[in-house]
Amino acid sequence: MKNRIAGLFLAALFVLSVSAQQPTSVSRDLETDLKRHIEYLASDKLEGRRTGEPGAALAADYVAGQFKKLKLKTLSESSYFQPFPYVTGVAVAAVGNEFYLDGSDFNQADVRPAGFSPNAEGADTPIVFAGFGIVSPEQNRDDYVRVDTKGKIVMVLDGNPDNDNPHSPFVRFDARTKALIARDKGAVGLLIISREADIALDRLARLSFDQTLGEAALPTLIIPRRNAAAILSADEKELDRYEKGTASRSAGTAKVTASFKINLVKKSTEARNVIGVLPGTDPTLKNEAIVIGAHYDHLGHGGQGSLDVNSTEIHHGADDNASGTAAVIELARQFAAERKNKRTIIFMAFSGEEEGLLGSQFYVSHPLFPLEKTVAMINLDMVGRLKDGKLNVGGIGTAAEWKSMVVTKNVSENAGLSVVKLNSAAGEPDRKGSLTKFNLSLNDDGFGPSDHSSFYGKKVPVLFFFTGTHNDYHKPSDTADKINYEGEATIIEYISNILHSIDQNPTRPTYTVAKSSGMSGRSGFNISLGTVPNYADSTDGLLLDGVRDNSPAAKAGIMPGDRIVKLAGKDIRNVMDYTYVLGEMKAGVEYEVEIMRGGKRLMLTVVPVKR
Repeated sequence: MKNRIAGLFLAALFVLSVSAQQPTSVSRDLETDLKRHIEYLASDKLEGRRTGEPGAALAADYVAGQFKKLKLKTLSESSYFQPFPYVTGVAVAAVGNEFYLDGSDFNQADVRPAGFSPNAEGADTPIVFAGFGIVSPEQNRDDYVRVDTKGKIVMVLDGNPDNDNPHSPFVRFDARTKALIARDKGAVGLLIISREADIALDRLARLSFDQTLGEAALPTLIIPRRNAAAILSADEKELDRYEKGTASRSAGTAKVTASFKINLVKKSTEARNVIGVLPGTDPTLKNEAIVIGAHYDHLGHGGQGSLDVNSTEIHHGADDNASGTAAVIELARQFAAERKNKRTIIFMAFSGEEEGLLGSQFYVSHPLFPLEKTVAMINLDMVGRLKDGKLNVGGIGTAAEWKSMVVTKNVSENAGLSVVKLNSAAGEPDRKGSLTKFNLSLNDDGFGPSDHSSFYGKKVPVLFFFTGTHNDYHKPSDTADKINYEGEATIIEYISNILHSIDQNPTRPTYTVAKSSGMSGRSGFNISLGTVPNYADSTDGLLLDGVRDNSPAAKAGIMPGDRIVKLAGKDIRNVMDYTYVLGEMKAGVEYEVEIMRGGKRLMLTVVPVKR
C-alpha cells in the first residue's frame, strides 16, 4: 500500500511538472464550450429532444448553427440537414371507425382501436373468449385449448396471470404478441379487455405508435370491462376472478357477433440528421472520408424507453446524448481551426437513435458520401460521466490497426497531461513508467445498441466511445450539472489524437470481422441468427441492415439488404413479427426462411445457435 501511494505521489509530481510547461487555457476553453452546448441541449426549452417533436428540431438547428459558424461544407443542396420520414403517432379518422354487436350500436364510443392496429373491417363475426390469450409450452399453458378461433374475433384479458410482476415468465406476452398468437390460430381480429375501470386511462387506448415495432398482426380494439362482461353474459367481478385464477368460466364462444371498422391515420413529420463536412487537403486522400458521429435525440417527456415508467417530466438526456453531440461539435471546432486534415472528415448528429438507430440507418441506406470510400466511423454515445478513469471502447475488432492505436494513444503525452486527473484507476505509471490516461475496457464487436452498428453493417470499421451507464440513465435526472466536463474534455483530446492518426496514415484501416459480444440485439433471446434488423416502420417484411459474418444467417446465404417475409412457417411483416418468431425458435433446429432479394423470392434454411 505504501509503495502504491509513493508511486501516485511521484506520478502527481510528474503531472504537475509537465502541466507547468503546458498552457491549460485550451482545456479550460474546451470545458467551457462543452458546458455551454450541453446546458442548452439538455435544457427544459428543448423538452428532451424526442424525435419528431419541436425540441428535437431546435437541437438540430443548434448543431447546424455551430457547423455554419465553423464554416463546414454541406453534402447536399447547401443544407446541413438530411431529412427522413418519421411516424409520430396516429389519429382516429373522422369517418370509418365503427363497432357494432349483432347489427346494433353497442356503446361504440367506448370501444377504441389500439394505436398500433392495422386498418381493417369485418362484418357479423363471432366472438370467442380465450382468457389471457397466452400460449406458452414452457409454462404448460395454452389459453386456446378447445377454442375454435378460425375466422373469429378473439377477446382476451389485458396483461397476464402474474400482472405487475416484472419477473413473470409471461411478461413477454404483450398486446402485439397476443395478436400474433391469435393470427396464428386463424382469428381475424382481437378485442382486449381493459384493466382500467375508466378506459380513457388505459395505456392501450392512448393511440401511441412505435414505428420500430410497427402495426399489430390483427385489427385490435380495446373494450371496457363492463362491455366485455355483458358479451360474456357475466359481470365484472367474474372477470376479476378470472384474472386472479379463481373463476370457473372457461374459454369459449360468446353468443353475439360483431361488425367493426378501423380507420387510423398515421401522423408523420420530418426528422433530420445534421451533417457538416471538412474537406480533405490531400489531392488523393480527400476522396476518402472519416465519419465522426453522435445522436442528439432523447426521450422527450418519457414514455417509450423511459426507465421512470410513470413519469411525464422532461427527460433531459445530458449524458445521453447531449454529451456526445457536444463532443462532435468540439472535435469539428478543433479540426476546422487547423484545416490540415488529409482525408475528408464528416461530422454527423443523428436523430431517431432512441427509436432504433433510424437516422444512422437512413444515412447508410442513402449515403451522401460513398460508403466504399468511408474508411472509418467513430461514434460517441454517453461520454459525459467519466468515473475512476473508466472508458469503454467498442469496435476494436473491426480493423486490424485499432487495438494498437487505441492502446498507444492512451499513453499520455505532454500536450495532453494538463487535463489528466489522477485516481486509483487511471493516471498511474505503466510498466514503462509512462502515464495512462484511462482505464480502458475494450470490446471487439462492431455491432451494438448505438449508431456505429449501422456503419459496421455496411463493412465500415468503427470505434465506439462510452463512459458507461448510471442511475440517471433514461430518467429525468440525467441533467447537465452531473456531467464530468473535465473528464469529457480529456476524452475529446484522446479521440482527437486517434482521429489524427487515422487521417494522416496514407493506408486506410483494414476492415476485419469482429468477434460477437451478443450486444447487437434490442431484446434478449436464447438463440441467435446473427441478423441486424432495420427498425423502420414496415408491413412488407423485415429489412436486414446487416448480417454477421460466419453467423447462422450468413451460412444460410442471407445477406444485408434482404427482406425476410417468412420464418419458421410464419409470415413476417415487421420487427415485432420477427422477434416473436425468434422467441419460439430453438437452437440446432433447421427452419425455413423466405426472403425477397432484388424482386425475387428465395427459400433458404437456417439453423439458429444458442446465444
